[in-house]
Parts: sequence; structure tokens; C-alpha cells
Amino acid sequence: MKERTLHTILDGFQKMELQDLGNILGNDLSPKMRKSQLVDQLHTYLRGQPRRWMSHLMERDVRLLRDLVHAGPEKIQYQDFADYPSLLEVTGLVEYDDSDEHFHKVWISREMYEIVAPEVEKVIRSGEKSGQYELERIGLGYLNLYGILPTEKFVDLLIDWFTETHGSDLVPLTHMFHKSPLLKMYRYQDGWGDYVCSPCVDNVEEVFTLREQLHQHEFKTFTQADAREAGAGAPYFTVGMKTPAGMRLEQMYRRLGYEGFDLVKAEHDTWMEAQYTAAQNDALFQPLADSPLYQELDDDSWLACCKMVREYADSVPKWFLKGRSAEEVGQCKADWEAWSQLPPPEAETGSEDYPRWTMPEPTISDGFASEMSAKEYPMGFAIPHVAPGDPCPCGSGLRYCRCHGKYLS
Repeated sequence: MKERTLHTILDGFQKMELQDLGNILGNDLSPKMRKSQLVDQLHTYLRGQPRRWMSHLMERDVRLLRDLVHAGPEKIQYQDFADYPSLLEVTGLVEYDDSDEHFHKVWISREMYEIVAPEVEKVIRSGEKSGQYELERIGLGYLNLYGILPTEKFVDLLIDWFTETHGSDLVPLTHMFHKSPLLKMYRYQDGWGDYVCSPCVDNVEEVFTLREQLHQHEFKTFTQADAREAGAGAPYFTVGMKTPAGMRLEQMYRRLGYEGFDLVKAEHDTWMEAQYTAAQNDALFQPLADSPLYQELDDDSWLACCKMVREYADSVPKWFLKGRSAEEVGQCKADWEAWSQLPPPEAETGSEDYPRWTMPEPTISDGFASEMSAKEYPMGFAIPHVAPGDPCPCGSGLRYCRCHGKYLS
């Protein structure tokens, strides 16, 4: 595995990009310096003050560094494809490979490992103790609820949160704002104005245009508890899971065989796709078709599941409705008629070069999954190898490459 040096990575940036990176990481660089000087200064800063620059990263990035450090240098970690990449991956400070369509491979170079390993745990403890990460979660929560906020309103919401929880002295908040990458990375000034955008929003113009077309002028008011829920778990946020519709959705996904990270991802994907139901959006119901126990569903069970997804999608805050739900405004409801009929299962794929293994299939009672009694296996090497597209021998109902085979390099 050939690794690039930190100096080589920095040298690959343009001059303005180096200045932006330095600003995000707490090391302002003079625009009067030559590019070679910028590279040398930022290189010296990253190597010499890891605790300082890591304190300017988002919580997600620092925890990613911690996980990669725990795995060890040059040890590939297999992840899912998040809706937006981390700053570390964008800048190349951690290495990644997306050549395999099934997995996002991430690892840390030995050089970067030696830089961050002694300090990363201290940075996480400091971020928690100082309130920096709490500020970030609240901020991300409001952005995920609204999608896009005017910068002034965004700051006012965070000031309200801070004064209610920490008192009227805003000096600590000013210091946290100075460190936080939220405004540095997600603030935009263009023809639409001065605003801050959720990292999950991939089409700002579409959101603004729909708001104008739907005549949405006022923002809905949310509680700080709403913001905390919507800002936790980056980058796999979920919204509205504590509502009756959200709890029903989670129970349904559990009965369909989802658990652990796969459950979180299914809920996150459903929330994300619920943002795009102004027009027909078949992807909203895709987690149902991808569920481990999908093939056990009959027509009536499938229809009941679709209704639960629709009810959840119509109840969650929508970006183009400025935080209101489709139920509240009486429009933009989920179009589910195209999915009212149970679609045919996808054909099983796999190479004949692999042995085939059969396990008792989980069953469904009353249209939902029963408790699985399959034996628990450690991930990776504890079960016989089978074709990537074949059902995993553990009996989960997932393909082998998405279950016990996903951690094999």
C-alpha cells in the first residue's frame, strides 16, 4: 500500500485551498506568502500542533481519527457511503478508496498515525467537556430540521440555546464559534443571501426554488430537544424517530430484520428521501425492498409497510417547507401508489466457483419478522466463505458481502 507523505498531500492543493484549510484548522495563513511557504507552514503546524488543529475539526472527523488509530496504521476499515464526506477524506489527511462499489475503504497512514495517536483521545475528552461538541450537535440539528437557515437566525438559535443552558456570558460561546467548523464550512453567500446549510443538502437552489413556489415564508419553531435528536449520530442523522410515526417505522424495520448500523442507515435513508417527496420518489420505499426479510412479505404486509413509511415521511420536517411537515401544510405528501404492489424479488447472484450453504430461513408472523435464532458469529473469518452475492450462512437474510463477508479485505 503506497502512502503519500503529508507534505506531498499539501503540495497538491492550490494556494487558495491551502489558505482555506489553514483557516478551518485554526492556522490563518497570509495571502502574501508563496505557495511553497504556505505548504511548509501548514506542514509544520499539522505535525507540531496536532491537539490544536484536531480541536478545530468536527466531532465526526475526530472520532473517525480515533477509530483509525485504534485499528492501527495502514489498516483498512470498511464503511458505508455517507451522504457527504468528512473533511479528512476530502483533504486526503486520511486515505480512502471507493473503487469497490459496495464499500468505502478508509485508513490512516503511518505518518498521520504517529502525529495524531498521542493526542486524539485528549481532544475528544476536551470537546465533550468544553461543550464544543454539544454546540456542534445543536447547530447540526437545527440545520437538519430546516435544511437551510439565514446565518443571522442560525446564530440567534445557538445564542438562545447557550444562554438557556450556560448563562448570559457569551464569551465562551464566542470562543466555541471561533473553533467550530460549522460556519467555516457550511456558510454560503450568493444570490440567495447569507445562509448556513445542512451538510446533507445537496441541491441548495432546488430548496430555495421550492420554498418560493410553495410560498413558505415563516420558519417553524423547534425545541432544543428536537435539535439534539436531529444533530446526533453524524453523518447518519435521523429525525422524528421519537414521534408515534417514527416509533412505528423503527418497530417495522426491526421486524423486517434490520438491526445495529443497518437499522440506523435504513432510518436515515428514509428521512433523507422524505425530503424529496414533492414529486414521486420511489427511493423512499427502497429500504423495504432491501430489508433482510423482504421475501417473506405478502401483499397485505407489503401494503401495511408502505403505509407506515408514507405516514412517517408526511410527518417529518421538510427543508423546502421551512421545517413544516406535509401533514401540517396539506401538500407535498408522499406518493406511494407506484409501490402499492409488492415488487418482484431481485434475482440471486453469485459465482458457481463458491460452495453454496443453506441455513434455516427466518420466518414472518403476521406479516413481520419473528425473532431470529441463528447462531451469532464473529464478523469475517468464523464462517465458511461463500459467493459475495449469496445469502450469508449466518441466516440473517443479507447477502454475504453485506453481512459477515463485509470485513474481509
